[in-house]
Amino acid sequence: MTQEDEKYCLKALSEGNRQAFEWLFLEWQPHLVAFFSRLLGRGNEDTAADYAQDVFFDIWTSREKFSQVKSFSAYLFQMARFKVYNHFDKNAVNARYQREMTVSGPSVAPSGEAKLYASETDELIRRTLDKMPRKRREVFVMSRIQGKSNDEIAVELGINKRTVENHITNVLAALRKVVSFLILFCV
Repeated sequence: MTQEDEKYCLKALSEGNRQAFEWLFLEWQPHLVAFFSRLLGRGNEDTAADYAQDVFFDIWTSREKFSQVKSFSAYLFQMARFKVYNHFDKNAVNARYQREMTVSGPSVAPSGEAKLYASETDELIRRTLDKMPRKRREVFVMSRIQGKSNDEIAVELGINKRTVENHITNVLAALRKVVSFLILFCV
């Protein structure tokens, strides 16, 4: 495929052309599965195929920005690297949690009062997030709920990494104020 063909295909994709997406999928999906398989190691072929599917799902859902992409293969494999980084990060967190649970055992169940306080805190945080600008809220959800890295969010949303960091900093500052108020009010 020439650069002009790729540019045309990416423009068509950004306009919602399913045939362009299907062509890119058929052309690149086997390469992506092989890439994931090499990075994840033997015995992870199903995970590699699932991750390739996830990447193409992300491409379709954020297709509007692909008219600006200069090299689809570079963008595709960057997304794949972020997916693998997240895979290993999550595995490390799970392993650490399992070790800690083995050593300390399960914690005591929270009281009804603690559950109520937690649910009120969650509701206050949710309302605070709902009042924020859409992009700021989206960046925060991708970071803290979906577990994506700042680099991955920047690539996915087509914004600067520093902008991602600023959004997260602003959300955390607002949430700190809300939680501080809640602590002062309840104590």
